[in-house]
Amino acid sequence: MFSQILPGDYLEKSIRIRQMGRIELRSLHPLDIVVTKIGRLDDRDMQDVEACIRGHRLTKNAIVARGNQVQYVGREANYKANLQHVIGTFFREKKKRR
Repeated sequence: MFSQILPGDYLEKSIRIRQMGRIELRSLHPLDIVVTKIGRLDDRDMQDVEACIRGHRLTKNAIVARGNQVQYVGREANYKANLQHVIGTFFREKKKRR
């Protein structure tokens, strides 16, 4: 996650897991998990992305919108290419019959 800067509202969108005294354990929202995985996007990341998309019914539009809000540190074209790869892999357009 060091190569991406999430939008400022990531903490508001995060999910509270448990309170331990003054420490609050939180998880990133599944949408933020997906957009951070897109930065590296190795085989394991693709599995995690698929699990988040299917398990939390994430939409193509939500992923693209959130991905466009992420600031990528490095070659931004790589991030955009990875984002398009994820969209193409998990949200294939159904071909129209003639």
